[in-house]
Amino acid sequence: MAIIKLPREVVDKIAAGEVVERPASVVKELVENSLDAGAGFIEVEIRGGGLEMIRVSDDGRGMEPEDLRLSVHPHATSKIGRYEDILEAVSYGFRGEALPSIASVSRLTITSRAAGRVEGRTLKCGAGQECRDTETSAAPGTTVEVEGLFANVPARRKFLRSALTESRRCLDEVFHQALANPGVGFRLVNEARVPLELLPAEPLERWRQALGDELFQTMLPVEARPGDLALSGLASLTSRLWPRRREQHVFVNGRRVHHRIVQSAVYRAYGPSLEGRHPAFLLFLTMPARWVDVNVHPAKREVRFRDDELVFRFVRSSLEGSFFGKGESPRGMVTGFHPAESAQGSGPVSWQELTVSEQRSIFDLAASGGSAVPPPVDEGRPATLVQYWQVHNRYILASIKTGIIMVDQHAAHERILYEELLGRTGGPRSQQMMFPATVELTASEAVVFAEYLEVFSSLGFDLKQFGGRTVVIEGLPATTAEADAEAVIRKMLGDLGASYQPGPDPRERVARSFACHAAIKAGQPLGQEEMNRLIDRLFATSTPYLDPHGRPAVIKFTLDDLGRRFGRV
Repeated sequence: MAIIKLPREVVDKIAAGEVVERPASVVKELVENSLDAGAGFIEVEIRGGGLEMIRVSDDGRGMEPEDLRLSVHPHATSKIGRYEDILEAVSYGFRGEALPSIASVSRLTITSRAAGRVEGRTLKCGAGQECRDTETSAAPGTTVEVEGLFANVPARRKFLRSALTESRRCLDEVFHQALANPGVGFRLVNEARVPLELLPAEPLERWRQALGDELFQTMLPVEARPGDLALSGLASLTSRLWPRRREQHVFVNGRRVHHRIVQSAVYRAYGPSLEGRHPAFLLFLTMPARWVDVNVHPAKREVRFRDDELVFRFVRSSLEGSFFGKGESPRGMVTGFHPAESAQGSGPVSWQELTVSEQRSIFDLAASGGSAVPPPVDEGRPATLVQYWQVHNRYILASIKTGIIMVDQHAAHERILYEELLGRTGGPRSQQMMFPATVELTASEAVVFAEYLEVFSSLGFDLKQFGGRTVVIEGLPATTAEADAEAVIRKMLGDLGASYQPGPDPRERVARSFACHAAIKAGQPLGQEEMNRLIDRLFATSTPYLDPHGRPAVIKFTLDDLGRRFGRV
């Protein structure tokens, strides 16, 4: 094929693909425009996950009629006049690509009234068509409405997720802008609901409102300003770390970015305190504009530092100084083994008798000869057992006719809860709580809760919403023995919102998440009766050898496997 010059329409759509990846990209660009215009209050409204409609309104400076017409032309900007200006740019936008890119893949309407003018103007552009503007009455500021996003590029829509997922991503964009701009009020309306509304506030108050009291109270303030570099924000106490990543936010000169150097410095500062866990952090790194290159990508998600090592050392030392200043020091923790008591109550069982040579435990059998392939249930199920052994409060060891089995107590209980929750007949049953728990959801959790409320009810969750983001937990499914209701619900909402590929059945997704967070935990000691009951319930399920995620719950070692390990076969 000969080289040709691409039509303008094709060029615009290619350019739009770099800036407008999904509805959240549109929200990001429009909110940043509002912030650059000096807005004191910004409202974002979305429908259909942002594909049907996105509307961003602000009370900023507004645009003069000639600026309004120029705003949808590629590379028309008021932020820079020459290339060198990029090195000193402090505004969010400066490339002049956002509005033209959005206009090429949607129906775009901009209404703006500049300060001092009596009338405003409305500019309408139709998916790459000519734009027309008319005079109109309008409040001071700017309103941008985007409809039918990607309607003229159907292939792009195929790569988007569910409306819930896209809504959450839009919310995340507004949420992060609210964290970085506490002096600006934000309101998000999603399908006539308001999951996020924040009035202007001092930084610490804004962070508390946005993150929620529960998380905020587990974090300590960070403040360091030795010279041109400055670091402020919040970071988890070394004693309050999390089993998985949550609420990790880094801002450079007010712009949210992903940067491995900063994250690595944070983790290094915690040192041995981590023990496989993760800190939450909200960090604002400030430096001269010339020290950081924000022109790496059109979406400005990535930046380059002039001196990575300097930034790394500064972030690490600043956090360590905050820890020691609050009496928080990175530390290690030693855990021991507590064998279960025997059925006869004769005291602890000695694990020394089960230890193989060279300090290798029986777990090493899995490396050569251990199999997670389930044998027939009749062979693999423990028969009349004299005793169980609990290994490191994680695994249960039992004797069977053909060898031994090892049961992962958490995975086993997950399988039990999952099947009991989905397999219940006669309608859902709730176990009412003696003292109902009141939970204040974060904005992101509130969006997921509203989407899954009916599913929760169908599975026996008794949850009531009392205005705003307050939820009262009155009961959990009756299959639950004991559980921290608030912690379970929060973790479930995190799971359901974080998965960008929802399964075919939302009931299964809820049941899988519930089973994971309500199940017996690794590290929890069990008595003989508890282990006996757990294994009986496990082998009463349809798939006792796998947990709901497909991981092994039971591993079998035959006598031949053991004989080979001891050199007898």
